[in-house]
Amino acid sequence: MGADGLQAARARAERVDPFEASAAAGIPYEGSGEAGRFEVPFLGETVCLTYPGFDLAQGSSWVPDHVLALIVYHLAVSDGTPPSGREVSFAELPDGTFYVQAFRGYTSSVIVRRFADAPEKLDAAVRALGGEALEAASDSAWRIPALPRVPVTLLWWDADDEFESRAELLFDESAHHHLPTDGCAILGSWLTARLGR
Repeated sequence: MGADGLQAARARAERVDPFEASAAAGIPYEGSGEAGRFEVPFLGETVCLTYPGFDLAQGSSWVPDHVLALIVYHLAVSDGTPPSGREVSFAELPDGTFYVQAFRGYTSSVIVRRFADAPEKLDAAVRALGGEALEAASDSAWRIPALPRVPVTLLWWDADDEFESRAELLFDESAHHHLPTDGCAILGSWLTARLGR
């Protein structure tokens, strides 16, 4: 989803009714059916988009084109399905088994490299994105509201005498109602980059 992906996402989104897209994605919209502004809560920031056009609006947090394409596509395809509360691995998303090894390479492995020597800093990094701690079978866990209807869960296991530190990103099983699997991959990658800041 680079420049071509953004163009394709805009072409798909231009056919949507902004009020219907707002309701389906749980994203605030201000304006009329002809012109307005989406204010997208996204990983602890607000990405503001013009309608029509789906350009970054004045005062918006900056995101690169491939992430902007992800958000625009989300507005175009979200069907309003609420999160179920059941988490699944990337491999369990449609066609995810084909890409899970690569996905873990640029998400889980990167998170471990960044935080293995200072896991206490991970909590602060997650909370900066709006995440909240959860009870889980791992040593630590957080739910991060990546998009209003697309939460992501981060699991963390501390290193011990037998195993190295480990991290895993999970998605709500409803994620495919709001993003294609490659969109979830981009979301995981951008979340990982934001944690690294």
